[in-house]
Amino acid sequence: MKRWHVTTGLAITTLAACGLLAAASRAAAQEKPKPAETAKSDEKLPKAEDIIAKSIEAMGGKTAMEKVRTRVLTGALEFQPQGIKGTFTAYTAAPNKSYEAVEIEGAGKEEAGSDGDVYWTISTAMGPRLLEGEEKETKARETVFNAELQWRKLYAKTECTETADVDDHPCYKVVFTPATGAPVTTYYDKKSYLPVKQETTVSGPMGKMALTTLLEDYQKSDAVLIARRMTTLVAGAPVKQIIVIEKIEQNTDIPADRFAPPEPVKALLAKSKAETKPAAGEKEKKAESKP
Repeated sequence: MKRWHVTTGLAITTLAACGLLAAASRAAAQEKPKPAETAKSDEKLPKAEDIIAKSIEAMGGKTAMEKVRTRVLTGALEFQPQGIKGTFTAYTAAPNKSYEAVEIEGAGKEEAGSDGDVYWTISTAMGPRLLEGEEKETKARETVFNAELQWRKLYAKTECTETADVDDHPCYKVVFTPATGAPVTTYYDKKSYLPVKQETTVSGPMGKMALTTLLEDYQKSDAVLIARRMTTLVAGAPVKQIIVIEKIEQNTDIPADRFAPPEPVKALLAKSKAETKPAAGEKEKKAESKP
């Protein structure tokens, strides 16, 4: 659920998709996203860095993007064919703070956020969780504000691997590979250079999910193009999630406590610190063992 900040969009998409995956996976039908068709061409592939540079310009340019320091997105989402609907709100602020809330009819509220250090989620099914390891590192990349401008820092390897058609639109396929975690594959329209599709695999308590997200309906907001519609497919689950951004606010004041961990998360942090803190007796034993 970003570019638009493409990664913000991915974060919201992931949060909402996780909320319905358990129910969707129990259905009898099994659907998988249709892979992009490889375009047969002998053309020489451009460098990934050149494609990304042209994409940044197409979205408004580095200067315009850097002027935006906060963003608030609100909108609606729907799961098809189930017909389940909901709403979402996402707050992001430079350099790496975020708060996302998704409310789904009949499924409760899902939340996720970060103050730039602690990454957490809260769901009706699993309660509060602190993200650790690969899950935390992935979320940290997703929450970097204007991540398009910092791709060299975020990924260990980036390359254009081939051309492929997305809904009959010829695209360049660029694979972003982080030092740890799953790669993110982005398809850039060869004519507009806008990102039109993303593929990645996310990890969580329910295992790994392969997500495919289509990015559509780009509109300007403060000279920066943002995709207003995202359609996500979860491999192996008969569900299609559609997100429509209805309102965008940029450079608006966001209270600092919006990004602070909520009380249930603070309780987990306190418990975690208590469990890792050596007991008084252990400290005394260590002191006695010293020569």
